[in-house]
Amino acid sequence: MIARQSALSPADYLAPDIFARERDGLFARHWQFVGFQDALAQEGAFITRQIAGQPVLIRNMDGELRAFRNICSHRFARLKSAESGEDTPGPLRCPYHGWAYDRDGVPRGIPGNKECFGLDRGEKEALALHRYPLAQIGRFVFVRIAADGPTLEAAVGPHLTLLHQLSDAFEAPFAEVAQPWQADWKIGIENVLEVYHVDAVHPDSFRTVVDGSWRVVPEGVHSLGYAGIRPEATRWWEGVGKRLGLQAAEGFSDYVHLLLFPNLAIGVTAGRMISVQTFEPTAPGRFTLRYRLCLARGAKPGGAARQAVETHLKALNETLLSEDRTICEEVQVGTAAADRPALLGANEDRIAHFHASLRSER
Repeated sequence: MIARQSALSPADYLAPDIFARERDGLFARHWQFVGFQDALAQEGAFITRQIAGQPVLIRNMDGELRAFRNICSHRFARLKSAESGEDTPGPLRCPYHGWAYDRDGVPRGIPGNKECFGLDRGEKEALALHRYPLAQIGRFVFVRIAADGPTLEAAVGPHLTLLHQLSDAFEAPFAEVAQPWQADWKIGIENVLEVYHVDAVHPDSFRTVVDGSWRVVPEGVHSLGYAGIRPEATRWWEGVGKRLGLQAAEGFSDYVHLLLFPNLAIGVTAGRMISVQTFEPTAPGRFTLRYRLCLARGAKPGGAARQAVETHLKALNETLLSEDRTICEEVQVGTAAADRPALLGANEDRIAHFHASLRSER
């Protein structure tokens, strides 16, 4: 038999203790992509994320990006409830009592401090917001919950140059959406690691783009997948490129898919669009899929042609993800009744590699 048994059991997708182990032993230790610098370019701009059970606030503080625990030191109100936004430049203020924090997270402005709290400089510094390591590769912004660990450059390993290339080659997202899925995050990852399901699940969506070929290149805990693009899809992208003035990224004539372990997936289509996805665990058997779509540099701003292309790509992506979400949620239901590990064929070797990486890291 060519096929082999999965290294994960059904309990790996269901058990609360497994979820807790992955949260604390995997997601807290690994760098997590939180967004593009484009959303944080202005002083006071912010985004919020939930990473390994921790509420995280990333804010532009005097032109520098800082990551803090998103909780006021006073009585623990969330500092920001929106997923993104822009403040008036200056200190970070708690919406409850107006405590104001400087770029280091120290509460320098406390209403009524002299009369009611009497906190001196050292006591204020002891109440500084908890900070998290933040690092960038080009416009890609990452945060890590653990205080210590490998640098971001060391963590991405051989894909550092690729990330810099993608950062330079593509614009800010024209679509950014978060979707709750009723499935374990690993089921979502497994789904994007193979094209075996494309004929059955995506006959009128993704199957119109790729030709069914698939080549996998493991790189440490990460991996790359390469799929050929159908001739009609290539012609469509070439026409769009000329019409919008897109500067195709070099070396991406087909479909290239990068998995940065554990949960960042980047798909590059014909060198002219990237889809950046994160699979963010929220509870046992539940995750949020967050995706961003970006066109290549050089796209003519505005205009009916660009709007039509973006509308088409958004609709195609929504269809594809709706199909994926439906089948992944069915797999989650089925896994709850399974009594043995899944069977992986030779065309699912990338999943086996992901499982081996997972077992070695968590």
